[in-house]
Amino acid sequence: VNGHHKARALYHAVEGAITQMWTISALQLHRKGIIVCDYDACAELKVGTYKYFLDIEHEHLDPESLL
Repeated sequence: VNGHHKARALYHAVEGAITQMWTISALQLHRKGIIVCDYDACAELKVGTYKYFLDIEHEHLDPESLL
């Protein structure tokens, strides 16, 4: 997901309810779902949500531990 114009869709994918109006929200049901997005697409996420996933990313995508 990239760009500010996709921020609303990302919000519904991560924080919104699972509905047929936002089919991307179905990814919430996937146990190992991964959504890759840029900074601009995160514009509508709550600060707490953004920081939570940023911490997870740093823990699991550390270049030193992947080598």
